[in-house]
Amino acid sequence: MAPLRPTQPLAVRSFAVSAIGLALCVALASARLRGLLLNSTLLAAGTLVVSLPLGTLLAVAVVKTSMPGRRLVEGLLGALLFIPLYVHAAAWQAALGHGGWLVTGKGATIWFTGWTASIWVHGFAAIPWVVLFVAAALRSVRPELEEESLQDASSWQVLKGVSLRGALSGIIAAALWVAVICFGEIAVTDLFQVRTFAEEIYTAANLGVLASSTGMAGMVLEDVPQLANGDLWVGTGVVVALVLAALAAVWSWLPATDAVSTSAEWVWELRSGRWGVALATGFVIVGMVGVPAASLLSKAGATTEQVDNEIVRGWSAGKSGKMVVGSFWEHRREWGWSLAIGSVAVVAATLVGGVLAWALRKGSLPMLPITLLLALGLSVPGPLLAVWLIGILNHPDDSMLWPLTWCYNHTILAPTLVQFFRALPLATLLMWSQFASVSQDVLDSAASEGAGWWRQLLAIVLPLRWAAVVAAAGMAMIVAVGDLTATLLVAPPGVSTLPMRIFGLLHYGSEDRVSALCLALALAVGVVAIFVGLVFRANARQSRSVGAD
Repeated sequence: MAPLRPTQPLAVRSFAVSAIGLALCVALASARLRGLLLNSTLLAAGTLVVSLPLGTLLAVAVVKTSMPGRRLVEGLLGALLFIPLYVHAAAWQAALGHGGWLVTGKGATIWFTGWTASIWVHGFAAIPWVVLFVAAALRSVRPELEEESLQDASSWQVLKGVSLRGALSGIIAAALWVAVICFGEIAVTDLFQVRTFAEEIYTAANLGVLASSTGMAGMVLEDVPQLANGDLWVGTGVVVALVLAALAAVWSWLPATDAVSTSAEWVWELRSGRWGVALATGFVIVGMVGVPAASLLSKAGATTEQVDNEIVRGWSAGKSGKMVVGSFWEHRREWGWSLAIGSVAVVAATLVGGVLAWALRKGSLPMLPITLLLALGLSVPGPLLAVWLIGILNHPDDSMLWPLTWCYNHTILAPTLVQFFRALPLATLLMWSQFASVSQDVLDSAASEGAGWWRQLLAIVLPLRWAAVVAAAGMAMIVAVGDLTATLLVAPPGVSTLPMRIFGLLHYGSEDRVSALCLALALAVGVVAIFVGLVFRANARQSRSVGAD
């Protein structure tokens, strides 16, 4: 018997439990923690003001209109999902910050600082996530309902009254997920000095003052505001509640097996207006992709020379290209460490995630504990994850667990574990969704011939869904290599990953070097994203051919 999917009543109950848990966590928070959570909430609210309307409009244009080039737009937005936040921050800083190419005139007012800059960067970086959630929800609306409504209403009225109303839970899920990102990231808030829950954990952990009155080297830090251990749990509970609420919203538009429609998606045929929509969409995409890319190219190729006792600034395409290509060799050590740590983490995440995904597909594991585990991996702020791991691995010399301390100080065990924990949820969810599409009739037939749990996985599911496994590994690699918030605190002496190097350069200048390095990383992510997209396409073709047989 096929495992049951979450039902809408279960989703409603889960959402209610998440809301109660969120309210309880806020009630238990200290005054200090409430202030930090309020700052995180304000950051999330500002981010949603930017990302939610634009992302929803882009999702509608891509999924529900006959706009030309919509597959290209969808591919670009998919690649943007995996560009790390610190790359977005570097790009917009190069455009709108001090010395940015869009800031004209000496003595011009720089507004791109603090809260404004943090909301701007988070807002534009969150748009692809909104598109992902809303587009998936729009595709879950049954085309029969839309086609039937066309008999009594215009296309615009159907889009507004049926499609968007049916996708409301997807919009809510997108808003909640964007809030989770804002609550857990430090790359942008640390750069622009905005105090949030995750930023406070990172700062306190970096100084060694979490739940302690002394910092590094026994330094007394009585005047440093501190978070108690209880606050760490309560704050994490808030983020976990947001993740569970987002999952509940997603469950509410997952169709039951017997309700999946085989009809083609309804698309609004725009006729003469299709090019206007394409132009407006292109304008937004240029703002999201073109301006940041041009900003990084501008900084990477910036030149200065002295002419008649004056500094003349210019730009050289040759220097820009040389800096980008040369960054692969100049920072080969960081590339090497990132790939080494990420590869080990991804192999482990793909193996464990595949087993978990198959167990969930077969109903061999209870859904709630695994969902909580995946929610923790998605939601725990990176600095807090690092703090927990340090507590597990770091022990006194006379302890029976001293080998863990040696591994923590002399191997890449700690950064590998945090990247594994980060990559595991994505790999598991992706493979779970693909394993679930394997016909139950095929599995029942194999079981009747004596194929057990492992044989079905190895001999049937993996050959049919090998592309999903490869794609999951590719996406997990992007997530693992791009991790900064947790790796920054647990990397052993002598180990410096690419995100750590970029983060340091962002704080200490070297604008041409950091811009070239960010461009190189974005190109690498783009190549992997294209590879993942091609693999997904191969997987879709294979699924169609199997279904036809």
